[in-house]
Amino acid sequence: MNEKTAQIDVNHSRPLDVHLWSDYAEINDLVKSIFDSFSSEEKLQIKGRSNNRGRASGFTHLKVLLIDLYVAWRTDPSLCIGVARGNGAHTVNTRYNALFISPRIRDVIDLLIANDYLDSIGGSYDRIGNGRNNRTSRIRASEKLCEAFQGLTIEPYQLSLNHKQECIVLTKDDTDEEGNPIKLVRGRRTVKKRVRVEYKDSDNPSLQLMRSDLQQYNELLCQTYVDISSLQEPFIERQLKNGRTQKLQINQTKKFVRRIFSRDDWEMNGRFYGGFWQQIGKNFRKQIYINDSPTIEVDYKGLHAAILSARKGVVSDTDRYDLGLRILTDFDQKQQRDVVKMLVLTAINAKSPKSAFSAFRDSQKDGSREKRLTDSQLKSLLEAFINKHPYLEDDICSDKGIELMYTDSQITAHIIKKFCDLNKPILTIHDSYIVGTRDTELLRRAMKQATIKVVGVDLSVEQEGISYQQIMSIQQQDRNRYLDTFKEVLVNQVKTERYQENLSKFIEYHSRELL
Repeated sequence: MNEKTAQIDVNHSRPLDVHLWSDYAEINDLVKSIFDSFSSEEKLQIKGRSNNRGRASGFTHLKVLLIDLYVAWRTDPSLCIGVARGNGAHTVNTRYNALFISPRIRDVIDLLIANDYLDSIGGSYDRIGNGRNNRTSRIRASEKLCEAFQGLTIEPYQLSLNHKQECIVLTKDDTDEEGNPIKLVRGRRTVKKRVRVEYKDSDNPSLQLMRSDLQQYNELLCQTYVDISSLQEPFIERQLKNGRTQKLQINQTKKFVRRIFSRDDWEMNGRFYGGFWQQIGKNFRKQIYINDSPTIEVDYKGLHAAILSARKGVVSDTDRYDLGLRILTDFDQKQQRDVVKMLVLTAINAKSPKSAFSAFRDSQKDGSREKRLTDSQLKSLLEAFINKHPYLEDDICSDKGIELMYTDSQITAHIIKKFCDLNKPILTIHDSYIVGTRDTELLRRAMKQATIKVVGVDLSVEQEGISYQQIMSIQQQDRNRYLDTFKEVLVNQVKTERYQENLSKFIEYHSRELL
């Protein structure tokens, strides 16, 4: 291992993105200059031509790869890219690979490594373990390539970041909360390689409209500045369940949204995944600004339990996860409620109590009190929940979660469409939604209309913080309180120099686009 390879942090990485494109002259000039630096034999090797199988030329592969390396470098110079080198890693004849990137990408990578444009480190395969320690090869722009990148003036969001990318995905997998494919191994959730399913639009009469609506939403997000105003650096460090720390990038390239359907079934899952806001906690979500305006988050109260209750003819505003008694002596009432909520949601997804308890513990951080809860303790909580809501007993450990996810995705689709038609940005987190404070009442009305349309009843909601309309109503009652609240909520938010500078660049770029 040489010095440059030793500097690569294999855990600070993201997968290769083959949906990038640009026709900017300076991008084309960069690709051509690197191509021209190769020997005649290397040029012949990389140039190639599209063949009868529809594969892209080596030159196209080079361009896509260089653009992705540039985006990674602009995001974080230390960020590396994971590249799968197996024969099945890049399938050409699929709707999920519109640029026809083929295994030829490996030859292009090897050529860039040989010419000192890339630092790299090989992958690893755990033959003994359960696959958790497997990893792909890692690449990163070398000092030589970084010098070439420094001549570019294009911001990453000016590039076509999701060029012809399919936004409706059908898979054989279940997913976690962030859309990653998972499988159960001895009751434990394990991230796995996604198995995408080929389909035709004629397979489902709703597909074309579904895709059109989602494309409209992604275009709106593309034109919208979404950021956390208080961040000094454009990332958040979060601790993973395995104890490792991950840098989560917060920028305008992390906004593309897809709908993912599971188990090769158009009525399983279908949730909207993507966007950095789905990967951060509530404390950071409170600090999100949309187009330089503060936001508010509105949630459905216990949505899946509420949907199941409504199907049984029970509609209530009560907190379903508050048991009214304390069972876990080491937890206060709020902490116990959070445990009950996670346990019930897990149990609805599970096929048996034992698998529910294992899955619950597996979802908790190493070393946490929740991780140490026993089957007996979790059983007591689940029994207390059923005693409080006996009409839900048949739904516990029924594997209905994946079906309920489809129902809540229909609700979300209705709300997104309402906001897109009004050209108003909205961010979704499955059963909660973030909008500008001025749009809070619009959101609450849309949420009501959506559940009445999809479920047949109006389901209760709750919001984090105070809306613009509520602040205005205070003005009529108590001017001093109004001024204090206005300053606290709408004015005295921290806006770092990084945030203000990036916002100005974004506004300037999109203003030029409109000319």
